[in-house]
Amino acid sequence: MDSTEATQEDYVMEITQRAIASESIQARRCFACGGAASTGRGEHVIPKWLQAKYSLQDKKLTLLNGTLIPYRQLTVPCCDLCNNGFLSGIERQVQAIQDIGEVTTAEETLALGRWMAKILVGILVKETSLLQDRKYPALGKIVPSDFIEELHHCQLILQSARKATMFRCLHGPHPFSLYWYKIDENAETSFDLSTNIVGQSIAIRAGGLGVAFVNDGGLQLNASAKGPFDLLGRTVAPHQFSELAARVHYKSSLRDATHFYINSETPTLLTIEQHTVRPYTSTILAGGEMQVFEPWDNEAFAYLASIVTPFSPNTFHDEETGAAMTTLGNLLPQDMVE
Repeated sequence: MDSTEATQEDYVMEITQRAIASESIQARRCFACGGAASTGRGEHVIPKWLQAKYSLQDKKLTLLNGTLIPYRQLTVPCCDLCNNGFLSGIERQVQAIQDIGEVTTAEETLALGRWMAKILVGILVKETSLLQDRKYPALGKIVPSDFIEELHHCQLILQSARKATMFRCLHGPHPFSLYWYKIDENAETSFDLSTNIVGQSIAIRAGGLGVAFVNDGGLQLNASAKGPFDLLGRTVAPHQFSELAARVHYKSSLRDATHFYINSETPTLLTIEQHTVRPYTSTILAGGEMQVFEPWDNEAFAYLASIVTPFSPNTFHDEETGAAMTTLGNLLPQDMVE
């Protein structure tokens, strides 16, 4: 076994650091431990069970540079130990949740958070291996290898599945924001995926379940425990979920603070502890508290929503009056509908 492959004796924080290291990414080592990758295809970022269930093999994901990649080709280097070990355990948990179509426990929320973190990291690791423009190789990769280090906390959430983990968070049970929704089963299309790399957020709709995840330490969840318009757990149409995802994505890009962590680890327990919230800027709001999110700009949101949803910006923003609009009106109290 390669000396850098993960073993049960390894410390999760060491594995995480090894996995995100620029040299590991450049050498195409296992994305989950930094060890020698297997000679096979590696880890399917969108698992094969999900691809088979929704016939995704030949459907395509749009990458950051605008090119398309079939989901069957969306693989990243991975060793057999990780692929058949803790990653498979996460997949089994999520498959059971997805079959039921709802989230009922904190453990299920954690399993989904780890899974969404894996997919977000996996997509970006894949983009570190692809050229920005094949005609001009000098432009480099779509994503530079050292960018993966920015996902240290996201990778740590994933890695926490390796051993018993205690979360000591300031805002909730876990150090991330996650919202879930039931999707109208009469939907014509069964799967959709969107991301906001700037905000480190990802949203996935698969069959009767839609989930939006933000690697933000739980700041968005603290600001809105039930998500946009308090619709957590409600049944929405596919296009309505795309709007909810867009709102989560845009909010994630407005984040103006981060957390300071004091993490520790023993051979049997990983402790992830949030100590303080640290603002990026020194902006103080009218009430005297520090700014955690920059002000919402509905025109900017409408533009992002036009990318994530099937609608144009004027669906969400009236240029003449400046009024904010929504496709969620049938789910809201009358006094909340513009």
